[in-house]
Amino acid sequence: MMGAGIHALGASLGDFVARGLARPSARFANRTVPSRTASAALMPHDIPADAPAAPRHGDEVVTSRELVMALHRSAIGRLVMLSADGREGELGGVELGRAIARAGMSCILIDLTGEERIAAQTGIAPGSPGLHEFAENLAPLGDIIHRDSRGGCHVVLATGAAPEPDSPDVTLVLAACAEAYDCIIVALDARRMDDLPSLLDEETAIVVAGQAATPDAYATIAGDLRALGVDDLIFMQCAATRRAGRRAPDQPD
Repeated sequence: MMGAGIHALGASLGDFVARGLARPSARFANRTVPSRTASAALMPHDIPADAPAAPRHGDEVVTSRELVMALHRSAIGRLVMLSADGREGELGGVELGRAIARAGMSCILIDLTGEERIAAQTGIAPGSPGLHEFAENLAPLGDIIHRDSRGGCHVVLATGAAPEPDSPDVTLVLAACAEAYDCIIVALDARRMDDLPSLLDEETAIVVAGQAATPDAYATIAGDLRALGVDDLIFMQCAATRRAGRRAPDQPD
Protein backbone atom coordinates (compact mmCIF):
# COMPACT_ATOMS: atom_id res chain seq x y z
CA MET A 1 0.00 0.00 0.00
CA MET A 2 2.80 2.43 0.83
CA GLY A 3 4.50 1.69 -2.49
CA ALA A 4 1.31 2.33 -4.43
CA GLY A 5 0.74 5.56 -2.51
CA ILE A 6 4.24 6.80 -3.27
CA HIS A 7 3.81 5.94 -6.95
CA ALA A 8 0.53 7.87 -7.08
CA LEU A 9 2.12 10.89 -5.39
CA GLY A 10 5.06 10.70 -7.76
CA ALA A 11 2.78 10.54 -10.79
CA SER A 12 0.82 13.53 -9.49
CA LEU A 13 4.02 15.49 -8.95
CA GLY A 14 5.16 14.53 -12.43
CA ASP A 15 2.04 16.15 -13.88
CA PHE A 16 2.72 19.21 -11.72
CA VAL A 17 6.28 19.50 -13.03
CA ALA A 18 5.20 18.95 -16.64
CA ARG A 19 2.77 21.88 -16.49
CA GLY A 20 5.73 24.24 -16.85
CA LEU A 21 7.10 24.96 -13.40
CA ALA A 22 10.24 23.03 -14.31
CA ARG A 23 11.42 21.24 -17.41
CA PRO A 24 11.29 17.45 -16.99
CA SER A 25 13.98 15.46 -18.74
CA ALA A 26 14.41 11.89 -19.91
CA ARG A 27 17.91 12.08 -18.49
CA PHE A 28 17.28 9.46 -15.79
CA ALA A 29 14.54 7.50 -17.55
CA ASN A 30 16.54 4.25 -17.41
CA ARG A 31 18.51 4.94 -14.25
CA THR A 32 20.82 2.15 -13.17
CA VAL A 33 22.51 1.71 -9.81
CA PRO A 34 26.25 2.35 -10.10
CA SER A 35 28.63 -0.36 -8.93
CA ARG A 36 30.77 2.15 -7.01
CA THR A 37 29.77 4.36 -4.12
CA ALA A 38 27.63 7.28 -5.21
CA SER A 39 30.16 10.06 -4.72
CA ALA A 40 32.83 8.01 -6.45
CA ALA A 41 30.50 7.72 -9.44
CA LEU A 42 30.92 11.47 -9.97
CA MET A 43 34.71 11.49 -9.64
CA PRO A 44 37.50 11.62 -10.50
CA HIS A 45 37.18 10.67 -14.17
CA ASP A 46 33.84 12.47 -14.55
CA ILE A 47 35.32 15.76 -13.28
CA PRO A 48 37.15 17.96 -15.80
CA ALA A 49 40.92 17.61 -15.65
CA ASP A 50 41.36 21.34 -15.00
CA ALA A 51 39.23 21.34 -11.82
CA PRO A 52 40.76 23.30 -8.88
CA ALA A 53 43.17 21.57 -6.56
CA ALA A 54 41.58 19.29 -3.97
CA PRO A 55 41.85 19.75 -0.18
CA ARG A 56 43.24 16.23 0.11
CA HIS A 57 44.43 13.62 -2.33
CA GLY A 58 41.42 11.71 -3.68
CA ASP A 59 38.93 14.51 -3.07
CA GLU A 60 37.64 16.87 -5.76
CA VAL A 61 36.94 20.60 -5.65
CA VAL A 62 34.51 21.59 -8.38
CA THR A 63 32.21 24.42 -9.39
CA SER A 64 28.45 23.96 -9.65
CA ARG A 65 28.77 23.91 -13.45
CA GLU A 66 31.35 21.14 -13.34
CA LEU A 67 29.19 19.16 -10.94
CA VAL A 68 26.21 19.44 -13.31
CA MET A 69 28.41 18.16 -16.14
CA ALA A 70 29.31 15.15 -14.00
CA LEU A 71 25.66 14.53 -13.11
CA HIS A 72 24.82 14.32 -16.80
CA ARG A 73 27.17 11.36 -17.08
CA SER A 74 26.18 9.52 -13.92
CA ALA A 75 23.25 7.67 -12.39
CA ILE A 76 23.11 9.90 -9.32
CA GLY A 77 19.60 11.10 -8.51
CA ARG A 78 20.10 12.70 -5.08
CA LEU A 79 22.72 14.98 -3.56
CA VAL A 80 23.07 15.75 0.15
CA MET A 81 24.51 19.26 0.59
CA LEU A 82 26.51 20.15 3.69
CA SER A 83 28.00 23.56 4.45
CA ALA A 84 31.66 23.78 5.40
CA ASP A 85 31.55 27.42 6.52
CA GLY A 86 27.98 28.34 7.48
CA ARG A 87 27.93 31.33 5.10
CA GLU A 88 28.17 30.87 1.33
CA GLY A 89 28.07 27.12 1.88
CA GLU A 90 24.55 27.26 3.30
CA LEU A 91 23.33 28.51 -0.07
CA GLY A 92 25.32 25.99 -2.08
CA GLY A 93 22.17 23.95 -2.66
CA VAL A 94 20.41 26.98 -4.16
CA GLU A 95 23.32 27.64 -6.52
CA LEU A 96 23.50 24.01 -7.58
CA GLY A 97 19.73 23.69 -7.99
CA ARG A 98 19.68 26.69 -10.33
CA ALA A 99 22.58 25.25 -12.32
CA ILE A 100 20.82 21.90 -12.68
CA ALA A 101 17.60 23.60 -13.82
CA ARG A 102 19.50 25.72 -16.35
CA ALA A 103 20.94 22.50 -17.75
CA GLY A 104 17.43 21.28 -18.58
CA MET A 105 16.89 18.86 -15.72
CA SER A 106 14.02 19.08 -13.26
CA CYS A 107 15.34 19.63 -9.74
CA ILE A 108 13.93 20.12 -6.26
CA LEU A 109 15.77 21.40 -3.18
CA ILE A 110 14.49 20.01 0.12
CA ASP A 111 15.70 22.16 2.99
CA LEU A 112 16.15 20.19 6.21
CA THR A 113 18.29 22.83 7.93
CA GLY A 114 15.44 24.55 9.75
CA GLU A 115 17.02 27.93 8.94
CA GLU A 116 15.60 30.90 6.99
CA ARG A 117 18.45 31.60 4.57
CA ILE A 118 17.33 29.32 1.74
CA ALA A 119 13.76 30.61 1.88
CA ALA A 120 14.98 34.22 1.78
CA GLN A 121 17.44 33.55 -1.04
CA THR A 122 14.80 31.90 -3.21
CA GLY A 123 12.17 34.60 -2.63
CA ILE A 124 9.66 32.38 -0.84
CA ALA A 125 7.29 34.42 1.32
CA PRO A 126 7.69 34.12 5.11
CA GLY A 127 5.18 31.72 6.61
CA SER A 128 4.82 29.66 3.45
CA PRO A 129 3.84 26.04 4.14
CA GLY A 130 6.57 23.44 4.37
CA LEU A 131 7.35 20.03 5.78
CA HIS A 132 5.88 20.87 9.20
CA GLU A 133 2.50 21.73 7.67
CA PHE A 134 2.61 18.57 5.56
CA ALA A 135 3.40 16.44 8.60
CA GLU A 136 0.52 18.01 10.54
CA ASN A 137 -1.91 17.50 7.63
CA LEU A 138 -2.26 21.27 7.29
CA ALA A 139 -1.13 21.33 3.65
CA PRO A 140 -1.01 18.75 0.84
CA LEU A 141 2.24 17.87 -0.85
CA GLY A 142 1.60 20.10 -3.85
CA ASP A 143 1.17 23.16 -1.61
CA ILE A 144 4.55 22.81 0.10
CA ILE A 145 6.46 22.83 -3.21
CA HIS A 146 7.52 26.36 -4.11
CA ARG A 147 9.43 27.75 -7.05
CA ASP A 148 12.70 29.62 -6.71
CA SER A 149 11.90 33.17 -7.81
CA ARG A 150 15.21 33.41 -9.69
CA GLY A 151 15.40 30.00 -11.29
CA GLY A 152 13.59 26.86 -12.38
CA CYS A 153 14.39 24.86 -9.27
CA HIS A 154 11.60 23.91 -6.86
CA VAL A 155 11.98 24.18 -3.08
CA VAL A 156 10.44 22.46 -0.04
CA LEU A 157 11.00 24.30 3.23
CA ALA A 158 11.47 23.17 6.82
CA THR A 159 11.93 26.57 8.45
CA GLY A 160 11.55 26.89 12.20
CA ALA A 161 12.19 23.23 12.94
CA ALA A 162 14.63 20.82 11.33
CA PRO A 163 12.79 17.51 10.78
CA GLU A 164 14.39 14.12 11.19
CA PRO A 165 15.56 12.87 7.76
CA ASP A 166 14.30 9.36 8.54
CA SER A 167 10.84 10.50 9.67
CA PRO A 168 7.90 8.98 7.74
CA ASP A 169 6.91 12.36 6.29
CA VAL A 170 10.38 13.19 4.97
CA THR A 171 10.75 9.65 3.63
CA LEU A 172 7.43 9.96 1.81
CA VAL A 173 8.32 13.34 0.30
CA LEU A 174 11.73 12.10 -0.85
CA ALA A 175 10.23 8.99 -2.43
CA ALA A 176 7.49 10.96 -4.20
CA CYS A 177 9.95 13.54 -5.52
CA ALA A 178 12.23 10.79 -6.81
CA GLU A 179 9.39 9.76 -9.12
CA ALA A 180 8.92 13.28 -10.48
CA TYR A 181 12.32 15.00 -10.55
CA ASP A 182 15.60 14.21 -12.26
CA CYS A 183 17.57 15.34 -9.21
CA ILE A 184 16.82 15.93 -5.53
CA ILE A 185 19.08 18.16 -3.43
CA VAL A 186 18.78 17.74 0.34
CA ALA A 187 20.24 20.60 2.39
CA LEU A 188 21.30 19.22 5.78
CA ASP A 189 22.86 21.03 8.72
CA ALA A 190 26.43 19.77 9.08
CA ARG A 191 25.97 19.80 12.85
CA ARG A 192 23.47 16.95 12.43
CA MET A 193 25.96 14.51 10.98
CA ASP A 194 24.41 11.60 12.85
CA ASP A 195 21.29 11.98 10.67
CA LEU A 196 23.26 11.55 7.45
CA PRO A 197 23.30 7.73 7.12
CA SER A 198 19.51 7.56 6.72
CA LEU A 199 19.80 9.66 3.55
CA LEU A 200 22.54 7.63 1.86
CA ASP A 201 22.23 4.94 -0.77
CA GLU A 202 23.99 3.99 -3.99
CA GLU A 203 22.29 6.80 -5.91
CA THR A 204 23.06 9.53 -3.36
CA ALA A 205 26.26 11.60 -3.32
CA ILE A 206 27.55 13.96 -0.64
CA VAL A 207 28.63 17.47 -1.62
CA VAL A 208 30.35 19.83 0.82
CA ALA A 209 29.89 23.47 -0.23
CA GLY A 210 31.91 26.45 0.91
CA GLN A 211 35.13 28.34 0.36
CA ALA A 212 37.98 26.43 -1.24
CA ALA A 213 40.34 29.09 0.14
CA THR A 214 39.67 27.92 3.72
CA PRO A 215 40.78 24.26 3.79
CA ASP A 216 40.51 24.05 7.58
CA ALA A 217 36.71 24.21 7.35
CA TYR A 218 36.73 21.44 4.77
CA ALA A 219 39.15 19.37 6.85
CA THR A 220 36.87 19.49 9.89
CA ILE A 221 33.76 18.33 8.08
CA ALA A 222 35.73 15.81 6.04
CA GLY A 223 37.03 14.26 9.25
CA ASP A 224 33.51 13.94 10.61
CA LEU A 225 32.32 12.31 7.40
CA ARG A 226 35.18 9.87 7.28
CA ALA A 227 34.44 8.89 10.87
CA LEU A 228 31.06 7.74 9.50
CA GLY A 229 32.80 5.69 6.83
CA VAL A 230 32.32 8.16 3.97
CA ASP A 231 35.56 8.22 1.99
CA ASP A 232 34.58 9.77 -1.35
CA LEU A 233 33.90 13.48 -0.94
CA ILE A 234 33.07 16.25 -3.40
CA PHE A 235 33.80 19.86 -2.42
CA MET A 236 31.92 22.58 -4.29
CA GLN A 237 33.39 26.08 -4.31
CA CYS A 238 30.46 28.52 -4.22
CA ALA A 239 30.12 31.19 -6.90
CA ALA A 240 30.04 34.05 -4.37
CA THR A 241 33.45 32.99 -3.11
CA ARG A 242 34.91 32.78 -6.62
CA ARG A 243 33.61 36.25 -7.50
CA ALA A 244 35.02 37.68 -4.27
CA GLY A 245 38.39 36.18 -5.10
CA ARG A 246 38.48 37.96 -8.46
CA ARG A 247 37.30 41.36 -7.18
CA ALA A 248 39.75 44.10 -6.30
CA PRO A 249 39.71 45.05 -2.59
CA ASP A 250 38.22 48.51 -3.26
CA GLN A 251 35.74 47.32 -5.89
CA PRO A 252 32.07 47.24 -4.73
CA ASP A 253 29.91 44.10 -4.99
